[in-house]
This record gives sequence, C-alpha cells and structure tokens, in this order.
Amino acid sequence: MKEQRTVTYSDDPLKAAKLNARNAIIKSGSKEFKTQGSAKWTDITMKSDGHILVQIEHDDIKGVTGEMIKWWFENLAGYTTWNGVDFSGPEVALYHLWHHRDHVAVTPLSNAPDGTINHGFREGADSRIEERFNEVHHHVYDHMHTITLTDREFTFNIMQGNKVAGHISHIYEPVEEGLSFYAETEVGMYGGFAATLFNKLVLPHIYTTTDAEHWIYHNIEETGRTEDVLPVLFANKDKVYFK
Repeated sequence: MKEQRTVTYSDDPLKAAKLNARNAIIKSGSKEFKTQGSAKWTDITMKSDGHILVQIEHDDIKGVTGEMIKWWFENLAGYTTWNGVDFSGPEVALYHLWHHRDHVAVTPLSNAPDGTINHGFREGADSRIEERFNEVHHHVYDHMHTITLTDREFTFNIMQGNKVAGHISHIYEPVEEGLSFYAETEVGMYGGFAATLFNKLVLPHIYTTTDAEHWIYHNIEETGRTEDVLPVLFANKDKVYFK
C-alpha cells in the first residue's frame, strides 16, 4: 500500500508565512477587510490614448500620519515578530500584515541614487512587487521605479524594460482623525501614435476593466488594513528588521 503523507504548512513556507500574518491580525482584534462600500468613490476611465485610469477615494485612515505612511512604504520589505499582542511571535513580513491573502513579496532591486539603502521603496530606486489576488487568481509581478515618496505622496512608474507602462499614485492629507487617502493606477504605454495603437489594440487583452475592478477590491482591502497594523509597528520601529 502506498504510504500517505499529511501535507503541512511547513511544506509551503509562503502559506505558513501568510498564516502567521493572519493569526497576528486576528489576535489584535481585527479580521475582516474593509469592503468596496467603505470607499468614498471609485471610478474606471478609458482615456482617448487607450490608457485605463482607475481611481479610489478611500475611507479615511484613522490614527495614521503622513510621516507614518512614508516610513511604512520605505520599510515595506521588512519583518517583525508582532503577534497581534506583543513582539514574542514568529517572524512575519510587514507586506503580509498589510494583506495576508494576496501579498507575496516586495523586493528592493536598487538603492536610492544618494546611496540610501532601499528597504522597500525609495525615491529614485527600483523595487519589485509580487501579489496574487487569490480570489480571482490574478498575478502581479511588476518592476516599479519610485518617482516621489514624501509625507504627502507616493508615486511609482510601472516599468516594462526601460519603458514606462503606467503609474500608481497615492495622495494623502491630514484630516481630523488621521489621513485622507486617494489612490490611482493608470496603465498604458507612452510614445505617440504607435503607443496609442498598442494601448487600443493590445492592452485590452493584457489589462482589462475586470482586472481594474479586481485592483479596486484589493487596494481597498490593503489600505483599510493600514490603520490596524501601522500605528503599533511605527511605535515599535526598533522591532522591525531586514534580511
């Protein structure tokens, strides 16, 4: 008789890591993601040059400042041992805490032009993000070049080789209880008639309005999670480390 083997999370380190993040979120008293209905508004626009523009005005992020958001993006490739209560838990990636189901990894590809080490995103530096929207099996594996990262804005270009294939921007402003938060993704090539032709004929087979809707759901979930994890991690920055 063929021996049967029980499959455990140790057979898949990524699943085990995501489970650690989920357990920390639950122990902290949070579980459910914010829903699409929490956003102030969302929109998808097909532009005249064939670009797809996706916009979200999020629910305000409570208990978070612009300084905290800037630190978060700068250190998003880091790890901690926060277990939802204290810092005695197993290792967990900050990126998984932000979205335990969909996020795979942030990988710095270069340091900033001034030599500052890139631990997530830095102005002028390159990074790669990998995400799998597990509910719809959509895979994101993109090379990003950060243009702006301040306490008011985080914008990076989506790169295809040395060509810009779009951008993602986040704009945040202080409000009474935290931050307002606007996010947009614009997908499409630049470069005159040839780029417009590509955007209109080819892009709809690569990035569709359905993909844009999936991004809206995902972005609302991760942005809503920020207020659950960032304040405690920012207050314990010495408990965040890098490999």
